[in-house]
Amino acid sequence: MASVTLLKSTRVPSGAVNPRDYEQLVTYVLERENVRGLSEISVDITGHKRIQVLNRRFRGVDRTTDVISFRNAAPPHLQGDLAINVHQAAIQARKMRHTLRREMRLLLIHGILHLLGYTDYEPRPRRKMFKRQNAILRLWEKKHP
Repeated sequence: MASVTLLKSTRVPSGAVNPRDYEQLVTYVLERENVRGLSEISVDITGHKRIQVLNRRFRGVDRTTDVISFRNAAPPHLQGDLAINVHQAAIQARKMRHTLRREMRLLLIHGILHLLGYTDYEPRPRRKMFKRQNAILRLWEKKHP
């Protein structure tokens, strides 16, 4: 079971984020990754400036990004915080020719996988992570269009 806290520190376009959808998707991802027990995840929907500050402060990288993850406790009692840049997501959605809602779901999955230890800094782990996140999203979308 997952407890999800959804925060919005910037304006979010209508239909891009649904709290119930996020709660169910977080639970689904954790189940697919065999995480059992209570998990607590907060998700801040934010913009370029705030995510750049977080990236600089905690990673030493002075630029914006699409999603950033902070794990506070590892499974079986996973605790973590995600920040998703809705403005960057909109850019990426247009580039990929899909909806903002789909891109936001993809970034949520990506952030959770980071909390679970997946990395995307080198080619081989990046391919594994992207393959996994895309597979989870496709399976989710079959049941939740």
